[in-house]
Amino acid sequence: MAGVLTLAACNAAPSAPQKPDQGTPLLRVVYRDADAEMVLMVPEKGRASLRGDCAAPLLIDARTGQARVLSNAEVQTRLKTMQLAGATRGVCP
Repeated sequence: MAGVLTLAACNAAPSAPQKPDQGTPLLRVVYRDADAEMVLMVPEKGRASLRGDCAAPLLIDARTGQARVLSNAEVQTRLKTMQLAGATRGVCP
């Protein structure tokens, strides 16, 4: 059977989305301006504040795609100049 190629990975079932019991429920909120996107992780109402790398506010440069963690002061400054672009539910492990 020369010439037969089997790709097992193509038949793999997609991974299941994370369930809320696998982490702290949150909203990923995206703000945007002409130069960058800022992603903030906000705990859902009634939940404890988020900690660790998962909760770090990120700034993504639109030109290079490079991301960096923002300080609280930088977040507050950028909230005054950036536009809310959207939000999605997720979890923070």
